[in-house]
Amino acid sequence: MAMQLFFYHSCHKSTAICYTFYMEIYTQTPQLPKGICKILLFLFSNFLRYGAVIVTLGIWWLYNWYYALSTFLLAFILIGILRSKLLHSSIPKVQQEFTYADKEIAAWYLYRYVCPSKVE
Repeated sequence: MAMQLFFYHSCHKSTAICYTFYMEIYTQTPQLPKGICKILLFLFSNFLRYGAVIVTLGIWWLYNWYYALSTFLLAFILIGILRSKLLHSSIPKVQQEFTYADKEIAAWYLYRYVCPSKVE
């Protein structure tokens, strides 16, 4: 999982101006093996994606829409904080500047902490 450098050298034919680009090759989002890790990835990514809505609908069904609205705002903030903490604790430092979907954040977290020995 080390970062590598890729050198690309190009020259313009008519002006003899050459450019050398140094591009960093980053590691891709890990692919988890089938089985319990795939099920955990599905559950965890859907919780990050739809957790605030599911909790809000449950509160709305149990109580009223005032509580549901306040629960939605609170759950939206808390799940956003959880998503940020997971992103910064599991994705390598050089790759944290990129945008990641919930499924990718969950895949990195599960790869790093839950089932690292099962991944090839």
